[in-house]
Amino acid sequence: MPDHESIRRLRACAQALAGGARKASAVTVVRRVFAIQAQDATAADLGIRVRGRDITAQAIRSAYEKERSIVRNWYMRGTLHTMPSDDARWVLQLLSPRILAATSRRYQQLGLGDDLRQRADHLIRRALAAHGPLTRAELTERLTTLGTPPDGQAPFHLIRHAALTGILCHGPQRAGEATYVLLDDWLPTTGRFRWEGDAALAELARRYLAAHAPATLEDFAAWSGLPTTWARRAWKMLADPA
Repeated sequence: MPDHESIRRLRACAQALAGGARKASAVTVVRRVFAIQAQDATAADLGIRVRGRDITAQAIRSAYEKERSIVRNWYMRGTLHTMPSDDARWVLQLLSPRILAATSRRYQQLGLGDDLRQRADHLIRRALAAHGPLTRAELTERLTTLGTPPDGQAPFHLIRHAALTGILCHGPQRAGEATYVLLDDWLPTTGRFRWEGDAALAELARRYLAAHAPATLEDFAAWSGLPTTWARRAWKMLADPA
């Protein structure tokens, strides 16, 4: 049984933070660790650069906006992460139903019923198709036409709902501020049907272990936001792929 110090070293190596494993580009870094916490965009960029070899801030911006090889959006636990664009859709398809279900009570508290959320999704889709990329403030202004107050958490939850339902993702920065774009315009065909169902669950667990091992199924459940029963099923599929 490895001691705590050995486990820390192994995890640091898996995370490309030790062991001399330095990647040459932003996308190869993100593919190596699969997902980088990106609630703070600047911290996410630093998380990429510390794992890379002479990767500049401009190169990271190019990976997001020109190559579109990495993308920032709401994934694990409904929080912002940066991940390879090839993986954006299948991960969203796997995780978003549980995130939306877990948010249902908050929607009710904010007065965001099913009908309002659907109308907001439609409005956001039309606005981005006609005028995107748009900032959060610009989308919020349009959402007020549905009776949504411009302050408070309602606009954020409606924008995130559109992301979780596959309508939008983060696009290019404008004067240092995040904007949103239509996912299908920004990443038109990338990784659309790579994995589904149990195959997607097993693949998520495999990617997690490649970037975080040694780890337990409880660790995987906490990281992904999935139930322990799902994590246990993933572990079983990895142990017995047949």
